Amino acid sequence: LVDWSGDGDFGDTGEDITSDVLQVLWTRGRDYASGFVGRSTAGRLSARLRNDSDRYSSFNSGGSLYGNIVPGRRVQVAAGSVGFPYTFPIVFDDTPKWTGFLQRITPLVGQGGAKEALLEAWGPLGYLAQDDVSVVSTSTITTGGAVDDVLDAAGWPADDRNIDTGQTTMDRWSVSHQTAVEALRDIEETEQGFISEARDGQIEFAGRHRRLLSPHTSSQATFSDAGSPSLTYSRPVQRDPFDTIYNEVQVRVQTYSVGGLAVLWTLSETGASSPLLTPGESRTFVASYPTPDAASSADSVDAWTTPAENTDYEANSASDGSGTDLSGSLGVTVTKLATDMSITIVNNHASLGAYITLLQARGTPVTKNDPITVVANDATSEAAYGQRTYESRSTHLSTSAEGQQWADYALSLYRDPVPMVAITVAANKDMAHLHQALMLDISDRVTLVGTGGSGLGFNEDFFIERETHRAYSRLNHTVTWELSPAEGFSQFWILGSSRLGSGTPLTVLAY
Repeated sequence: LVDWSGDGDFGDTGEDITSDVLQVLWTRGRDYASGFVGRSTAGRLSARLRNDSDRYSSFNSGGSLYGNIVPGRRVQVAAGSVGFPYTFPIVFDDTPKWTGFLQRITPLVGQGGAKEALLEAWGPLGYLAQDDVSVVSTSTITTGGAVDDVLDAAGWPADDRNIDTGQTTMDRWSVSHQTAVEALRDIEETEQGFISEARDGQIEFAGRHRRLLSPHTSSQATFSDAGSPSLTYSRPVQRDPFDTIYNEVQVRVQTYSVGGLAVLWTLSETGASSPLLTPGESRTFVASYPTPDAASSADSVDAWTTPAENTDYEANSASDGSGTDLSGSLGVTVTKLATDMSITIVNNHASLGAYITLLQARGTPVTKNDPITVVANDATSEAAYGQRTYESRSTHLSTSAEGQQWADYALSLYRDPVPMVAITVAANKDMAHLHQALMLDISDRVTLVGTGGSGLGFNEDFFIERETHRAYSRLNHTVTWELSPAEGFSQFWILGSSRLGSGTPLTVLAY
């Protein structure tokens, strides 16, 4: 489905393009099947389309879609009543399976004049990667609250997000000229949470306790290579289990100090160089603190002071400050961000040009205190596998005690090798396999039996970290899931869920 008209739905004529689809591939999830080092990447969709009528040729003025093949149109894959690519009826309703935004359509002309087109789309995170955001410095904010602030700054609709509060509260947080995705990943690292794309196009933020709660504590399906139960898989690929061993975890804790009110920026053009605004002219000046090349502990601004006439700005009819005082004729508006304040000045005088003879920005600066590095290590793991160090990229943990908890938690999960595996399921084998292929989602828990023909030797629960669907017209539909082990998340004793002495020792601490 493609919202060619851009009206927010897929109900217009020609917006269901299923009959033109020859092949479609879509993917969502982490870039690596690890709940620790894997990060959610933008989903991708590519579809090979029939283009006999030239409707997907964007420069063809006679095509039915002329003028509407533009980036940003919403694209969706839904499971409906259409038979593609199955030989049996589909009984699912029109629930979304992938939602994103059009990147491009490329017409393809093959030998003999056969005409096709390649439609490419990306998920919401790819869309947000284009947006540069800044968020004012904030104190005492949860990781979920910070995610909301980033999405607000990017203009992402409140109805298109599902955000956990998170377990970590940051004493000081701000964003200055980062892409929205970079800012979200910084928060994700701080929380040890998960930023992801939902099937319906929502941005989701899962706090680190999400997988400790129902329904993630129970397996949703079992896939086996041993002939029983009936759900089967093929082409298992075991990932390198030693690649994600971390037996030393280093965490940097950063605290901050807020200074007193001070002049943080001053316009350097004075005297004969003073900027001149003709009557009715406006100009925007951006005050920055700290300056991009500042070699100091300065970090951001806790609060900018709204400029005051004759204190922070002055204007005169002569560049040396003489002549008529025109300060009262200036209109001044400001936009305040974490490290910038944009100051827009308009000369409202009817006849006199105004020289800006003074312009400064005041505020309360935030400076970085000396950082603290805390370390957790496991001597047994180091002796067995050598030292393998993970350095946290987070800079928003507020105390050394919390930093130690962060490091201990990560160490408890990743100090030993764990199985990571990818499996492929034939969705159109029968209705049972189709049901699981279309209904299982990222972060769902499944049981994988590898004690039969694959010889992998495990029988345990995994979380789905990534899915890749391939559907071919009249041929087949497969889904490949990349899985991370759930065992580490089963060690913790959960109030109201676990039974003491049943594989959940109190010596393993969650955070």
